[in-house]
Amino acid sequence: MANTRTFSFLANGSRFDLAVNPRDCTISDSSSIKTVELLNIGEIGIAGNRKLIRISISNTFLPSPGSPFYKGVSPEQIKSIMRKAKDGKRPVRIIISGTDINREFLIDKLNDTYKEGQDDIYIDWSFVEYRETTVIPVASLASRYTDTGINNRASDLEIPKTITVKKGTTLWALAKKYYDDGSRWKEIAEANGGLDERKLQIGMELKIP
Repeated sequence: MANTRTFSFLANGSRFDLAVNPRDCTISDSSSIKTVELLNIGEIGIAGNRKLIRISISNTFLPSPGSPFYKGVSPEQIKSIMRKAKDGKRPVRIIISGTDINREFLIDKLNDTYKEGQDDIYIDWSFVEYRETTVIPVASLASRYTDTGINNRASDLEIPKTITVKKGTTLWALAKKYYDDGSRWKEIAEANGGLDERKLQIGMELKIP
């Protein structure tokens, strides 16, 4: 039976897809909601900021070269890629087709299970959304404000009409650079005919709306 989705992972300059889709994939996206007791009204909820997205993948395996499900990347290669990202505290970009998941995550858990008589490796992985933060020195922060108190953000700078794709270019990184918001990558994709990020090629010209 063909996979209904594609689970792609980009880390340390390498990319691989899960050869066998997980039976279970849970995506948790919640918000902080505070409750307050008001006189004569009772308890009410106050919406807060959204929490980090969490993903858990289980009930799947990395097929060995002798498996009919093998697609050219050995379990050892995949384990090495993921371990280097985890140990190096580097984010991994996860793309799940058919969902809005196309963003970076930190590896929370990598559980591998070995079964007697089998070369396949069964996995149970979990991830927590990665949000890049920049601590700005006080002097630098002050210089970014005009006398009127308006913040001159990086996103207010002139945006080029086109850019040339280089090694490591992603739509998320471009949206982060020019809009100061990586989640706006879809605007760039749509401006380029609904471009699939997996089809980015070095030297390609992209419009930046």
